[in-house]
Amino acid sequence: MRRQRWLIAGIAALALAAGWGAAAWLRQPGPAQPAAAATLLTAQMPDLQNQLQTLAQHRGKVLVVNFWATWCPPCREEIPVFVEAQDQFGPQGLQFVGIALDDPAQVAGFARKFGVNYPILIGGLKEAETLRELGNSGGGLPYTLVYDRAGQLQAKILGGLDKARLESLIAPLI
Repeated sequence: MRRQRWLIAGIAALALAAGWGAAAWLRQPGPAQPAAAATLLTAQMPDLQNQLQTLAQHRGKVLVVNFWATWCPPCREEIPVFVEAQDQFGPQGLQFVGIALDDPAQVAGFARKFGVNYPILIGGLKEAETLRELGNSGGGLPYTLVYDRAGQLQAKILGGLDKARLESLIAPLI
């Protein structure tokens, strides 16, 4: 009986470790395909006024592109950090752009409420697929890409960013 309990406990521990390992693996962004990173810069997406925009218009700046949604708790936590960083580092050539995978009306209300001071574009199915091509195979949000001034993808982060981590990513590029 005692041996059976140890066996069950061992199997449970292995299952827990396997589940934790699988979850950690799914959170890690995979390799981005260079073509997808470049294609995103020229993709046309509507802004909150339904005007088509591209990320290429920010060429020459350090570009932080954040895929997010209003219903995503980590997204809601990091956006005030992005607003503050845009104010602080924008004059030095930093540009944030949010790509919302969400309902445009919800996004507009959220942007007003949180005082978003950077462009918000509305992504669709094509952008969700691009997200996967950029290394986010699980399609998790938030997903942030950091491009240098030459338009080269320098970092991709799955999950929320705090101020210290964000600054460590952008400081060498500004």
